[in-house]
Amino acid sequence: MLRVRPLILTPHFDATVTQLRELGLDTLEIGRDSADFDSGNGKIRVIRESPQASRTELAFELRDATIFVRRTLADGSHAELADTDNGPGAKVTAPDGFSFSLAESEDLRLPHPDTALAVTAIWRTPDTAAANKVLANIGAKFVRDLPDGGALYRAKNGGFVATAQGEVSGVELELKHGSGILTFGAGSELFLDFSAEKKRAGRG
Repeated sequence: MLRVRPLILTPHFDATVTQLRELGLDTLEIGRDSADFDSGNGKIRVIRESPQASRTELAFELRDATIFVRRTLADGSHAELADTDNGPGAKVTAPDGFSFSLAESEDLRLPHPDTALAVTAIWRTPDTAAANKVLANIGAKFVRDLPDGGALYRAKNGGFVATAQGEVSGVELELKHGSGILTFGAGSELFLDFSAEKKRAGRG
């Protein structure tokens, strides 16, 4: 099992929660400082943070962290058991030091075939080849090559990850909805970016 579940850490917690609801994402759980949403093809967790700490992080769900770590190490990528934002899980570290978490989950549902929404995490990195290898080693499935050496991968239980060239490692989040794309990260103060044609032209 593998599902994309990126984290949005933002001072605009209430506004972000409201917009994700308006887009039609299912609210799985909501508290004062965190909220979980399901698009039908990937999940999103929103966490309240101070402006100085706002960022978007790559994260996943998995079924069994112990088995995952053993298989990932055998395939050649560094993985270890670790606590995550949502309890026990694992952490994977890429060769350049970039890391992401994978929280254990018992939700084994596959992507909903009729959903109009899809979560795509954009992993920007100076070394797309190394990032591509890490994603393959954790069980993400190759979809197609993208410009600048990047590639698009899908997770069996929902969501996508795309690698893209960047001067430093970082994460953006795209939520495809109808003819538009909402973008989180990349220095955007909030997330209102529906320039779908521009995004598609840049990422195949």
